[in-house]
Amino acid sequence: MLINASVYTNAIPVAIDDDINIPGPKARKSGTTSSLTNNKLVDTSGAFEQVIGANGVVSNQGVQVGQIVYNMTAAGTSAWEGPEAAVVTAIDSNTVLSLNKNIFPVVGAPSTTQQYKIYDANQALPKGAILYVGDKQGQNAEIKSDIFVKTIDGDDVFIQGVSAGETLDVVVQRVMVGTAANAGAGVPNTLTTAKEITAFI
Repeated sequence: MLINASVYTNAIPVAIDDDINIPGPKARKSGTTSSLTNNKLVDTSGAFEQVIGANGVVSNQGVQVGQIVYNMTAAGTSAWEGPEAAVVTAIDSNTVLSLNKNIFPVVGAPSTTQQYKIYDANQALPKGAILYVGDKQGQNAEIKSDIFVKTIDGDDVFIQGVSAGETLDVVVQRVMVGTAANAGAGVPNTLTTAKEITAFI
């Protein structure tokens, strides 16, 4: 089967974050936490350290500083009904990673076991993504959403009136939280209200 070069071949759920690009899209590692510690990812089966044999052959790629961790369990609890993201800042051991923010635990999720995926950061010359907004705002298709994005060229754009099931035409590298309007300070509304966003890459 021939695939048109303009067709996107990967998809990833979007974690809304002001600083982290849409990563991946291929997950480098996935698993389930064995315990929960603030600003850490703990998994006794993690195998996070790279393993290089005596012959120089890498038998386990491990995890690298700068990669992105998704807490997939957060899709059931976050405001955007998607995962939460953090950056790996250190490989503490074969079973523990340090993160730049606390995404484990997720409030309302199981007390010790939360699913995660680890992706490449997609920072240098980031791949562009097309967004699909699956949110129906409580199953009311008449209610539209707003979304604040950073385009592939680095422009911050606030897109209003997005319908459920709509695919946006603009190519983006990040979906941002934004801020609510503050008329007294002259701050316009840029708050993302869209949910269940999927990135096609």
